[in-house]
Amino acid sequence: MIKRFVEYPEAAQLFTPIPKLRLYNYLSQDKMHTIDGSNMPFMIWPDGSPCLQANAYMIKTRMQPGRGGNGPSRVGTKGGTFGEYAGQISHLIRFCYYNNLSFIALSDDDFCDFIDGLRKETKPNNQSQLKRTERRITNIGRRCLNFLAHVGEMNGVQNYVGIGGTISIVMVDSVFYRNGRAFKRSSVHHRSFRTANAKKTRRPIGEATIAKLRNAIDEISSSEFLSNRRHLMISLFEELGARRAEIQAINVAQILAASKVKKPIIPITTLKRGGMGLTRELELSPVLIDDLINYIRGDRRIIMKQFKGVPDHGFLFVTERGGRPLGIDTFTTEFSLIRRAAGVEEQACAHLFRHAFCTNIVAKLIAETQALSPDSFRQTLMTNKMLAERAMSMSGHATLESLLDYVDNAFKAKSKYEQVIHNVEVARTYEAYEMRRKRLLEDFKKGKISKEKYIEREEALTATMDRDLKPSLTARPPAQ
Repeated sequence: MIKRFVEYPEAAQLFTPIPKLRLYNYLSQDKMHTIDGSNMPFMIWPDGSPCLQANAYMIKTRMQPGRGGNGPSRVGTKGGTFGEYAGQISHLIRFCYYNNLSFIALSDDDFCDFIDGLRKETKPNNQSQLKRTERRITNIGRRCLNFLAHVGEMNGVQNYVGIGGTISIVMVDSVFYRNGRAFKRSSVHHRSFRTANAKKTRRPIGEATIAKLRNAIDEISSSEFLSNRRHLMISLFEELGARRAEIQAINVAQILAASKVKKPIIPITTLKRGGMGLTRELELSPVLIDDLINYIRGDRRIIMKQFKGVPDHGFLFVTERGGRPLGIDTFTTEFSLIRRAAGVEEQACAHLFRHAFCTNIVAKLIAETQALSPDSFRQTLMTNKMLAERAMSMSGHATLESLLDYVDNAFKAKSKYEQVIHNVEVARTYEAYEMRRKRLLEDFKKGKISKEKYIEREEALTATMDRDLKPSLTARPPAQ
């Protein structure tokens, strides 16, 4: 008897992105044309042998239109959206391997067993907590059904996955909104799927949690370089609200260029948009620019000088040993390390800073428009094209609906912007300097700097703050 719910190991990843790859496309006038397949995942079975059906599916997915003809995203060490697809069908690959089942031999009951197995798994460190939400299970199931439909086509089996097929599905119609317009769409449903959990909320990271993370940095960092790099990492996520890969791509030249203008702006390559090479311009506070310049001319320069024979790659964040560009996954590792040291039990990852940033964008707009309720602001945003485009440009969202998810939390936070909405730059600059002043005081209390150095830096910080705030305060509009 086949044991459907065996505890098979999941530690070994079943795919590896291929850094450089060209795929055959078509032959014309005796000339072979290829397309870029770099960073596509190469799929294997748990025993290490190539999984031909899964790799064929990846190639087919690459050939589909999207992102300006480049297919799904392949950015990042795990292959972006391609890596996400590979991770999803990896669950089915393991299920078939450990149960000695062929993809093309699966029955509808087998697929139900597969989904039930996903549903029963618990977290390794907490056996009472389920490993996946129903929404995630459904997303995995739909991707696996799409893969199995491809397997059926490869084997010439008609209606292997389909309405009334061997693996039977039904199509469920729904209405969704994109940039204020209503569209109808159909989604695949299988009898093993349950009703998804309530729509996930965009929970921003709290200021108290950020303070705990910063305190932990000072405690655990084994060198001044690591401490400064970690503080700057958090500061950039706070101020830019960017994704990990977007922060990782920032280079020294961009910071130096931003430091030379009165209003520092840095171009960020926007990910998760339907095209390549899209950028958005985001502001940096003067105090953060100063910190970045000090890091570049101090800590980073010292590290890079240790490796004179290696050309400087130009990336802002580098490793302490080797001076290599900091990898995208290292940001995740760093946040995990800092969170554990801070004793923070709730989630405190890089992406929650983005949620806080987007929440603040919406809160500012709510204050500007003087919206009376979340629903009235949603209506305003959906009917005011210029306002919507401005918000999406700042946040880097592809659709207005993704931004609307932040409205409820933003409405609770709007009060702190209403008194200073006439001059948001004043509040932002002041808050940045106050945060830097608190960190300076903490360094003095912990003996990291002398009394003389503390007084010197405090006076310099105050002088710089007065310089940056004076133009904004004198330009303040008269009270109504």
